[in-house]
Amino acid sequence: MKTVKVPENEYLKMRKTIKILSDSKLLKRINELIEILFQEKYNIVLTDYTDDLTEFSVNNIKEWDVKKSKWDNV
Repeated sequence: MKTVKVPENEYLKMRKTIKILSDSKLLKRINELIEILFQEKYNIVLTDYTDDLTEFSVNNIKEWDVKKSKWDNV
């Protein structure tokens, strides 16, 4: 087994950090806070709603309509 020598204050700092990061409730709240801040700043809502990403909407994008070229039949 390999050992590493770390100063005691660094070791205590690492233990405290691990304890904080292992708290899943805290992480969930931080994630919610990030989403709220993102919404406030960019006015965008991050949800799991994907019904608007249908084949119909993708196939009807006018910018994708390009004129046929002679190279299309090669």
